[in-house]
Amino acid sequence: MTPLDKPWFLPTSETTQDYLTEDTASKNCTVDLDDDETDKQSDIYTSEEEPEQSRGVSAAGMDEWRIMLLGRRGVGKSSSGNTILGQQVFPVNKTLSRVTQVCDRREGTLDRRPVAVIDTPGLKNSSGDEKKVIRDILKSLSFYKPGPHVFLVVLPIGNLTKDDIQVHRIIENMFGKRVWRYTILLFTNGDTLEGIAPSDAISSADKELRDLIRKCTGGFVVFDNKDMANRTQMTLLKEKIVNLMAINGNKWYPREYYPWSEKKIRERHEKHMEERSEDIAEKERQVERLYSGDELEDKKRELWRMVDEELRLLAENPPRFKNLRKNEPVQRYVNAP
Repeated sequence: MTPLDKPWFLPTSETTQDYLTEDTASKNCTVDLDDDETDKQSDIYTSEEEPEQSRGVSAAGMDEWRIMLLGRRGVGKSSSGNTILGQQVFPVNKTLSRVTQVCDRREGTLDRRPVAVIDTPGLKNSSGDEKKVIRDILKSLSFYKPGPHVFLVVLPIGNLTKDDIQVHRIIENMFGKRVWRYTILLFTNGDTLEGIAPSDAISSADKELRDLIRKCTGGFVVFDNKDMANRTQMTLLKEKIVNLMAINGNKWYPREYYPWSEKKIRERHEKHMEERSEDIAEKERQVERLYSGDELEDKKRELWRMVDEELRLLAENPPRFKNLRKNEPVQRYVNAP
């Protein structure tokens, strides 16, 4: 029996209660969140006070940048992640089926700067699992704790569609209104410009697109994912990130910027993670003793997903698990009445 077979881990999210409201599945994809609501009694610390995770420091001693890719299905998030890292690490295909089913994290360098790129499932799709996708992105705390430094919102170059506009509304509802302060727009299909300067293409675009660009503090970049060898576009992206991070005090997106209900869940999630840190570390050591190479990294990512699923469940349903003791397995409680 491997560590991943042990009953400490929870089953899939179908057994959990979704904290999102039914409005999320509606046409407007609205989450029951209030960005202006605050809890004066909560012990909320800012990103300046929150310690960096050990996984966030590279072997060279440089703090890595955590870059989260967001957007609807099929816009080229995974391909853009591969272009950023300069290698094929995220699976891609040319069909309309979703390739990225869960959040994934891969590490590498961006123009010699250590980075962690977090790929996410596509938002706004017709498969009816929108709420599950949103929850999976929000719950995957281990992949980007304590927070992303930059959100790259990916969309094909051209005028905005209705789906694009709804995806941007979903992103704002997930992360809060201030998400755009940490956002750079990443336009794919740069090869279709055929010599036209990106700035000229944008200036002739519709008002909705130009308004979105003005909303994003980091501006925009254009990628040609068919030309991964062109590192000039990576240099430009790095310059954009450097400027954006300077504006934001070189800090990641803080917990207090999330909408109120999500912020409270994240507080509890982080608390449970801290309480179980020794147990989680031991499980990771067990995995390291059993696997090596790429298989080890895959097993670690699987471990982090299972940990996040369990701790998210606890954070979403605190009254239900109020009698749960520290480090006690919760699987026995999942089907409790």
